[in-house]
Amino acid sequence: MRPFLLLNMTLLIALAAPLCEARETAKPAHAHKAVASLSRSTHAKAINRNVVRQHQPAARPLQSGVHDSRRGTNSRVVARARQLVGIPYRRGGTSVAGGFDCSGLLVYLFRTEADLKVPRTTGEMIQSGGLRIDREELRPGDAVFFNHNGRGRTSHVGLYIGNDQFIHAPSSGERVRLDSLANSYWERSFTTARRFRG
Repeated sequence: MRPFLLLNMTLLIALAAPLCEARETAKPAHAHKAVASLSRSTHAKAINRNVVRQHQPAARPLQSGVHDSRRGTNSRVVARARQLVGIPYRRGGTSVAGGFDCSGLLVYLFRTEADLKVPRTTGEMIQSGGLRIDREELRPGDAVFFNHNGRGRTSHVGLYIGNDQFIHAPSSGERVRLDSLANSYWERSFTTARRFRG
């Protein structure tokens, strides 16, 4: 009787072992499917997020870029004007080697730093169609115009560089220099300003 019981127990253990193994191996397969399904779902969401990002409007950055480009050009014109302080005045002059008169200085600056052709004389600059600017609206790179001590026709021009200051070639025997619009003479003599655009 006892050997029979031992045989039955051995058979039961032998039959039960493969069933347990089959159950254990089946579980990871289901878990793998669940993980795969979850990863596909997550991947699909990531793709959807990427698609939404690609269709965002780009109008604002482009406008900003145009504005920055203009600002960069004005900065170059102003920086170059600062480098020319001390160059001798010369009537009719438009070059570093030959010196500058007032309008010749601006012709040189806009040509070399902004690739912009402005008229040769002060009167032509005023009439050229540049944007008219009030004194309160001045920005670095604007052309500022003056008459003589608040009287007569406009006959002088300089380059506004910010903080109420401008650079100009004043007159015979002098040199390119920086002056302030707050100075009583220049305040009296200021007549108008223009903004040239390329």
